[in-house]
Amino acid sequence: MSSLSLKYAEYAGWPDALWIEAERLTLMLVPQVGGRVMGLHWYNSPIYWVNPSLGGKPIDVALITPPATAKADLGFLLWGGGKTWLAPQDRWHSGLPFLDLDSGAYRLNVLEEADTQVSVVMTSPICRETGVQLTRTISLGTEVDCWQVTHQMTNCSDRSTTWGLWSNVMVRRPATVFLPTRDSSQFPDGVKTFESEGDSIQARSQVMTWQDSQVAIRCDRPIKFKFGVDSELGQLLAVYPLPDGQFLGHVKQFKTFHPESYGHGCVTEVFNAVEYPYLELEIHDSVHTLAPGESRTFVETNRLVTLNAMPTTTTDINAVVMLGELC
Repeated sequence: MSSLSLKYAEYAGWPDALWIEAERLTLMLVPQVGGRVMGLHWYNSPIYWVNPSLGGKPIDVALITPPATAKADLGFLLWGGGKTWLAPQDRWHSGLPFLDLDSGAYRLNVLEEADTQVSVVMTSPICRETGVQLTRTISLGTEVDCWQVTHQMTNCSDRSTTWGLWSNVMVRRPATVFLPTRDSSQFPDGVKTFESEGDSIQARSQVMTWQDSQVAIRCDRPIKFKFGVDSELGQLLAVYPLPDGQFLGHVKQFKTFHPESYGHGCVTEVFNAVEYPYLELEIHDSVHTLAPGESRTFVETNRLVTLNAMPTTTTDINAVVMLGELC
């Protein structure tokens, strides 16, 4: 049984981060910029990537107006950590995340604080570009090394709006990511190549291998690429090397809603960066049209598992994923 506690302390330049400590697992929340889970530590090993040049430098987004065009002067702010975006990306103004949702200050409330249960919600300002308000609820309970993130979007405008919730977390490289594919996929060998993302076309044959119904994507070099799958299984396994020679398995699980439409045609995606040493683990809810006042919720469950070796077979991969189902 996990023993949980909360404290406020500096993290990566952010002076008032909320630390959720659960024995081996620690989460650091920074509501000041996009309601992020900015840090994830396994013992003393940082798993999430955090941009060192932006630590402790929040932006008063209310002063930036109109946000849809004025945000271009800021560029793409790579804060790090985990956040909630809206899909599809090709509907973003100026090709940049929605400023109020991605860089605005969220309101933080502790819903429950006990030795056996912690729940914290971060609530965004109402987005001036979309009329959407986001909440991110982070919950931990008695299951060791598990946490849940509940993403919710609410249409606070006076007209209908159509988006899909998109969970994105930046983790440190290197890692190998295992994604399930399906025989009836619309993509070659079950994997979509995002051709506009850097060297994805050339990298496909270099970084991917298949094991039956799983594809392994190796993210160990600074090559820009992005791939995704349209599997009916809502799962992802990322494996990170640890300093002691062991490996850490990170299982993400969520519901899929085929044949509903997805923002990028994928339920899970992996992006590998070139300018910084990180990759992104991305999972999607299906796209929904919300009437004024309506909400949509998307839940993901996460679990960390220590491994003696890198999984090499479908049996190995499924064994680790099954441990995630215990959460």
